[in-house]
Amino acid sequence: MNPDYVPSKDPRLGPGSLWAALPIPACRALTYAGHVKSSQILFAMMLHSNDRSFAVFPSRETLAKYSGVGKGSITSATQVLVDFGFIKVNKIKMGRTSRNEYEILRACWHWDEFNEVASRYKVPKGHCVGCGHWIYANGWHYEQRSDGLAVIRMRIHTGCGGRVKNLTKKQILNIRAQEESAGMPLYLLG
Repeated sequence: MNPDYVPSKDPRLGPGSLWAALPIPACRALTYAGHVKSSQILFAMMLHSNDRSFAVFPSRETLAKYSGVGKGSITSATQVLVDFGFIKVNKIKMGRTSRNEYEILRACWHWDEFNEVASRYKVPKGHCVGCGHWIYANGWHYEQRSDGLAVIRMRIHTGCGGRVKNLTKKQILNIRAQEESAGMPLYLLG
C-alpha cells in the first residue's frame, strides 16, 4: 500500500474513487428557473475547486471548454449566479490587467441559505400544520408515535415540532404558478 495514500472521509468511497462536492440544490434551482447555462458554468467552476478553498479562478476559455457554454454567454451566466447568491466575483489586479476570482458560496449546498431570488425556485415538499410554514428538502425529521393500536412513523418539522403534511401534485402546481408573484396563500392547502 502506498504510504502517501490518505483514506477518504466518506466510507463509501474506496481507493481510486473520484469525488466532488456538487452543489445539487443550486443546480436544481438554476435549472428550474431556466438558467441551464449558469448551472453548467457553476459545475465547471466546481471542477476547479479543492477541499481547502472554494475560491477558483478559471479563465473564460477554460469555463467555455468545461461547461460547453459559448464565451459570449459566460458573462450573463455568471451574473445570474451572482444574482442568485451562489458566487461572489472579485477582481484581482495583475499588472495592467485583471482577472476574476470566483468564490463559490455556501448557499449552493443549503436550501435554507438561498437568497430571495433563488428561493423563488425551491419546490416545497410539505406544509407544517403547527406553524404554517412551507417545508423544503430535509426540513423535517421522523418520529415514531403510538395511537394505541399501532406505531405510526410521522414527519415532524425541525423548526417548531409540528406535523408535516404531504402536498398533492395539484397543490405543488398551484404553488409553482404563484411563486413568481411571491404570493403563496395557505388556502391552497385546503
